[in-house]
Amino acid sequence: MNVQTVREDPIVQSLELWHQSIRTNNIEEADRLHNEIKRTIIQKKDSDTESYYQLYKSRYLILKGDMSAAHVELQQIKNVYRIGDELRGFYFHFFSGILSTNLGEYEQAEASFIQAYRLLNYVSEGTVRADFFYKASILYYHIRQPLTALNYANDALKGLNEYPGYEVITADCENLLGLCCTSLRQYAKGEEHFLTAFDMAKKVDHQKLSLLIKYNLGYLYAEQNISDLAIRYLLEVYEQEEPYYKTIYLLAREHYKLNNLEQAEFFVKKGIGCTNEEYKHHFRIMKALNSGVEDNELEVIVTDGIHFFEKHELFGFVEDYSGELAQYFHQKANHQKANHYFHKAILAKQNLQKKEALK
Repeated sequence: MNVQTVREDPIVQSLELWHQSIRTNNIEEADRLHNEIKRTIIQKKDSDTESYYQLYKSRYLILKGDMSAAHVELQQIKNVYRIGDELRGFYFHFFSGILSTNLGEYEQAEASFIQAYRLLNYVSEGTVRADFFYKASILYYHIRQPLTALNYANDALKGLNEYPGYEVITADCENLLGLCCTSLRQYAKGEEHFLTAFDMAKKVDHQKLSLLIKYNLGYLYAEQNISDLAIRYLLEVYEQEEPYYKTIYLLAREHYKLNNLEQAEFFVKKGIGCTNEEYKHHFRIMKALNSGVEDNELEVIVTDGIHFFEKHELFGFVEDYSGELAQYFHQKANHQKANHYFHKAILAKQNLQKKEALK
């Protein structure tokens, strides 16, 4: 149902133009085409065309930020994947993976991406394949597998370079490369990618992406403990966007590093009030580590977080926080607990490396 489907049907052509506008994040054009298509799709009464309309509509709803409606749409077309119809199966799993990533359901997202990857050979359209690599890179960055994410981002860039109209996605691929390099502690290379991405975003006047890249530059400097510079970038983002828990978390963390306790606690309180389940653990752990709570209370708060991250196979955070507890108890001369958490950190690192090796 793209260049693989050779038809002259105007509704099919409109669907493909709609899908392209969705892939390029062109919301205004996607809205316009959707209004045209939905008036004619009912009259078409063709199950093949209708199924592609539903699939693309689920991706359109994700673009619009209506995750609940996208979920309903995908549930309705679950039976579309059948023997001999691999292309629709690819789209179903791919779009399900995008939705789960956006919802922070990373285990389900990875399972869906793996299913879609197995059907990727049935996709000949270059921009669709590149779109898959781009979205896969986002997922694997989130689950702390930067090498896998980096490879997918490079594959996406290779696939998009020859096509016009994908400048925003190309800029975001550069942004993803910057994030991966930051995770790998290749800070100079990360900064280079971020600045390239920022220039590209400015050329197409994409304010939202420009703001995201400024946030990532703040994150880059925060990871290097250049807290004053990090706060400067992060405050600029904070003042221009709706309250976003990741920006607020970094602002709190950097203020703690500078011993600006009043500002740090302000951002912790604000962050806990607007965050998701994962970041509630991050905020609580950060506050406990910086507030002088009793040993037992600290251990309970951190281990609650560790159990959550283990359950969702976020082994990078298991490693981080187990290491934090190990160092804490080592300083307290509680060698039994220090050894326990050092061992736990090592196991988490091995699990993360094992998942990375399987890609």
